[in-house]
Amino acid sequence: MAASVPPELQDADPSDPEVVACASFALESLSSQDLLHPRRYVITRFYSVQRANISGGQYDMDVEVTSQPRMEEQPEGSSTQTPPSEQEVFRCHFVVLSVPWKNQRVLIHSSSTPVSSSASNSNDPTP
Repeated sequence: MAASVPPELQDADPSDPEVVACASFALESLSSQDLLHPRRYVITRFYSVQRANISGGQYDMDVEVTSQPRMEEQPEGSSTQTPPSEQEVFRCHFVVLSVPWKNQRVLIHSSSTPVSSSASNSNDPTP
């Protein structure tokens, strides 16, 4: 029995509409994990995005994600700035399988690691 060869990964453009759709899908999955403390997640940086041609496309994304508590609806014109102390920053790895002609996406893998924020390091006495 021959061993299967993993598909070749190629760099993908983070602004490609299908990459954006897959990243949004991964963030929705991340948001739904904690129903007691809902948070809003935003990708603030793409470290890498790669695509493999498997049944449409498998997207392998390493991203920086910032989360903040979900605010109740604010009146128009009011400030909705979240204090930096309430924001959390994560380095996340998502693998999403996309079959756009069937309008289907599946999150195959998701992992997140907290990243120390500059606000938390401001009290560090070391130069």
